[in-house]
Amino acid sequence: MKKKLDTTKFYPAYPVFLLTYLNELGEAQMSTGSSSYTLGDTLVIGISAESNASNYLKPGEKFAVNFPTTKQFDLIEQGGFSSGKRIDKVKEYQIELTKSESGALYIDSCPIIFECTVGQTIRDADYHTVFAKIDTRLMEETLIDTAGNFVHDELDLVLFSGDAYERKFRKLDIKIEKVGGHL
Repeated sequence: MKKKLDTTKFYPAYPVFLLTYLNELGEAQMSTGSSSYTLGDTLVIGISAESNASNYLKPGEKFAVNFPTTKQFDLIEQGGFSSGKRIDKVKEYQIELTKSESGALYIDSCPIIFECTVGQTIRDADYHTVFAKIDTRLMEETLIDTAGNFVHDELDLVLFSGDAYERKFRKLDIKIEKVGGHL
């Protein structure tokens, strides 16, 4: 039997990421997020309309989506619990950034990076939805085998789950199953 969950928001479990981008002065900025999906080379992210990132992720802008590991909870919380409108998180927490060939800044200590260009945005009073093209996918060498394929067994991402009452981080299980193995 099902029971209705009465909440204003619910996140079953999405990968946590750190956005890195530039403000209008060309200064590096960082924000934590978890609302995203990809289809081919398209990335869609949702951010609060009140967020610092909402002010700077505009069509044509370059940014990076950095996926941290379960050993980087400090980085996740530094990006998410401090307001970029009040402090310079990159300087305050001494975040080391690398500038890519495309001009996007990324956190080299994160094992998976998507370099992106904003295509279009949709705003309402509460949220800002960003549609971006994934220009480049950068991976830690241990995540790519000798044939150039992704090594699923090495993936160590943090997931976010929560509702209006409580928020939690989850870890991926190391159990791997092939798609199509349950027919």
